[in-house]
Amino acid sequence: MEKPGETAGTVLVAVPGGKGLMSTLAKHGFRVQACKNLAELIKRFDRSTDAIVLRQTTLVPSKTHLLAKALATQPPWSDVPVIFLAKAGSEGKKASQRALQILGDPNMLVLPSPLRIVALVTALRAAARTRRHQRAVRDLFEQREAALASISDAFSVLDRDWRYIYVNNRVLELTGKRKEELIGHVIWEIFPEAVGAEFYQRCHRAMETQQPDHFQVFYKPWGRWIDTRIYPTSDGLAIYRADISEMMEQQKRLRESEQRLHVAEERIRLALEAADVGIFDYYPAVGVIRWSDRCNELFGLPAGAKPDYATYLNAIHPDDRHIIHETIREVLSPGSSGHYEIQYRALGVANSQERWLEEKGRVLLDDAGRPARFLGTILEITERKLAEDALKKAKQDAEDANRAKDQFLAMLSHELRTPLTPVLMTIASLQRNYDIPDSARRDLEVLRRNVELEALLIDDLLDLTRIAHGKLELRNDAIDVHASLSYALGVSAADLNEKQINIQQDLAAKEHHCWADAARLQQVFWNIIKNAVKFTPARGQLRISTRNDAEHYIIIDFTDTGIGINPELQPRIFDAFEQGGSEVTNRYGGLGLGLAISKRVIDLHGGKISVQSEGRGTGATFTIKLKAMETSLLEGPAYPLDHDGSARDSAEILLVEDHEDTARALRRMLENAGYQVGYASTLASARDLAAKRRFRLVISDLGLPDGSGLDLMGELGASGQLRGIALSGFGSDNDIAAAKAAGFAEHFTKPVDWERLRHTIHRLLDGRPPQL
Repeated sequence: MEKPGETAGTVLVAVPGGKGLMSTLAKHGFRVQACKNLAELIKRFDRSTDAIVLRQTTLVPSKTHLLAKALATQPPWSDVPVIFLAKAGSEGKKASQRALQILGDPNMLVLPSPLRIVALVTALRAAARTRRHQRAVRDLFEQREAALASISDAFSVLDRDWRYIYVNNRVLELTGKRKEELIGHVIWEIFPEAVGAEFYQRCHRAMETQQPDHFQVFYKPWGRWIDTRIYPTSDGLAIYRADISEMMEQQKRLRESEQRLHVAEERIRLALEAADVGIFDYYPAVGVIRWSDRCNELFGLPAGAKPDYATYLNAIHPDDRHIIHETIREVLSPGSSGHYEIQYRALGVANSQERWLEEKGRVLLDDAGRPARFLGTILEITERKLAEDALKKAKQDAEDANRAKDQFLAMLSHELRTPLTPVLMTIASLQRNYDIPDSARRDLEVLRRNVELEALLIDDLLDLTRIAHGKLELRNDAIDVHASLSYALGVSAADLNEKQINIQQDLAAKEHHCWADAARLQQVFWNIIKNAVKFTPARGQLRISTRNDAEHYIIIDFTDTGIGINPELQPRIFDAFEQGGSEVTNRYGGLGLGLAISKRVIDLHGGKISVQSEGRGTGATFTIKLKAMETSLLEGPAYPLDHDGSARDSAEILLVEDHEDTARALRRMLENAGYQVGYASTLASARDLAAKRRFRLVISDLGLPDGSGLDLMGELGASGQLRGIALSGFGSDNDIAAAKAAGFAEHFTKPVDWERLRHTIHRLLDGRPPQL
């Protein structure tokens, strides 16, 4: 679709004497620009062009190469159709063949004489649809480019000739170079001082071995510590360089703090050995203190001084004197051992110098049970306390950084998910159009799968973060494992059918219910089936079986005839980002998160997951073991598959969405499905619409310019008659719980799948219970 404010494309027509043709095309709604000759057409050709119409007489053989050159300047996403109006007979056929040879077989359509206006109009409409699709791809590329440019650390890509083909702004800041000075130039010519250095050697090794590398080095020309990650591809290297100077400085300070702590502890040992510890005796009955000169030194008194209890107490920091009083009461209380150990700050009597002191002692009682004597030692621990404070601060800094990272991932997820929804909706809308050619339909399917894959990768990253922080919560219920397996196969049916994978099921377990989180268990089954499809050749086999053991466990085996797993890799196969080496990664792609997440989910259920394979080419068997309920008389919860009931015709739906592209796509899909849609982009306008019309369902984004969709649902759902569906780029457990608390029946995390949304609307309008 066009960007906001972007008009429909133009059709450049170079047809001498074609005024009638121009008028006809204009009547059919096309924006036509007449060109006197080929030179004028080339001059007018730009990104706004939807199609080029040329008559055979216009395409002068001596000028044809100029058109080919202009078409070659198009960006990768652009392929403007050329419609060639040829003469009848062999002359037209030869001219068409000659044009195809010179233009390099572009997106070209030949219409012979006599020209049928219907054929030309049909071709131009198809061209317009193709150009809208191409511009949507351009928008997606630009969004990805903006996301890469926004990365705070340096990211660059080199081809196999060591030339820069991509750099983000952080690279320009670190190098002090302009983009034109880097793109297309050899890195070693730009930075000759790096030749032979560690970075140079590791880059060459990564290029030769096709193995990723990770190291840290201090780069003198930049005066910074750089964390470098090198990822080889078949086309070159992707290099991620993070400035870790601050982290290294923190580590240095931490080491220094640890060293100071070690020195402090060593001093304590030496003080004990050399009797450099203050020793005291206090006689409370007469208020007399006898202590060593080391105590005088610690409290800022001259050598030989003989203080009393009041002097001792006044030398303690005012904020810490309560420690002394509370300790005396505690050691004199019934049942006390009489021993104590306290820490406090002291202010030097002579110079007010603050010291941290550690006092260890005991109280001796007389025959009447009254305190007769306090004796003990006093040790200065100032350096230890400073080191402990430094360690606490370092820990706090690390925790703050970790929280900032989690917040960044959540926000990045939201920003990446939001633009995917209009793309998916537009693709779904185009797929419902029966007029598009099969080639375009296949292209749309490729786009849909890749957009959905990107959404799944975002979900995997966030799931891994939740698991790492112990924030993944399970909503357990009685789950029918067999029904869950059937549902997973249904979800994967398209991929299984595409590769013609033969499915065999042997669901022999009598006890096939367990206490589990249905959605998470479904995620595990789908991950394993997806991997089996991914790594099994076409017309392969996947066998799924269940059985029970004597200890009432249900054991689920997934056996495929895929590429297998080397024995040395099997212990690491459930590690995050493990894909079996660069060869597997380059061939099959992916992030290597599915099995890592699956293992952690199964671990949270108290189960086990394992893999067995004889090696490459022998297939693999993944085994899941879960505690089963000792009876399977339960029917188990029904999984919400496709709903055959129809939606309530002409039901009124309130759509609240401030993202323009998402709103336009979603509104079109809802109206095409027969619903009456009231649209609002703000909380205030949604309230106004709700006051004027009787809506049966509200579909609302949670983040609105003037408030929250949670507030809107709380207001509109108070009567109990209006059901709600929440849309959000955030999909954490807390986000879903907040939506449920506000009154929403369902929560959808962007990008929104139209078929799932459609079935949910049907179910809610039919009055069936929510699935939150």
